[in-house]
Amino acid sequence: MTGGLPLAELPAPRQADVLAALAAVETADAPVAQRDFRALADPALRASLSRCLAEAGRVLLPVAGGYLSGYDDKVAARQAADGIGVLPPDDRAVLILILLHCVAIPRAAGRIAGSGWLDAEPVTKAELHKSQLADYKIDNAVRRLRDAGLVRYGAQRSILPGPQLARLTPTASARLWEELVLVAAPHGAMADVIRRRRAARDGPATSAVDTASSPATDAASREAARDSGT
Repeated sequence: MTGGLPLAELPAPRQADVLAALAAVETADAPVAQRDFRALADPALRASLSRCLAEAGRVLLPVAGGYLSGYDDKVAARQAADGIGVLPPDDRAVLILILLHCVAIPRAAGRIAGSGWLDAEPVTKAELHKSQLADYKIDNAVRRLRDAGLVRYGAQRSILPGPQLARLTPTASARLWEELVLVAAPHGAMADVIRRRRAARDGPATSAVDTASSPATDAASREAARDSGT
């Protein structure tokens, strides 16, 4: 259990502080500034907030100078195994395609310097339609991904990664980045390193095709399912 006093042991005003911060980090689209909530600025109260989140299988995540919450990695793995919040294959494929165009390719070319999923360049539907996926499947998947907060629209209806991706833990984020590497350059040296590492940890290595349908891309979709009550 995360350190910090249980909520019930805090004075009533401090309980209110923790609950206010809890509501903020659980529902905000953007990272919540530490200065805006006493329970984020005060280390002891922040520990109590982390304890409250841990009791629900959640963790407090430092993100871009603020805080959000996300699922604990072990809880997320159990949910994925139970099929909770798992994206349909078309949605998963389109999300990977968007992340390749918006994040992986620009980062590899040195056009973006940030390391977060929201540090991205926009992509148009016309560009996505150049893939082997049927146009109607891409259009339908984009609508569903946008409804789930996994993508968002930019200028002139361009497409960008959505706010739910900021709720990935470092482990989930690293796993998703590995999958992009495996899809984009399955025969490269980095892909070989990733497959060997996964084989040592998880058993036989997965292929690039397996990667494209991996539950690791679904971590943020579980956030969307939780927020929508499904």
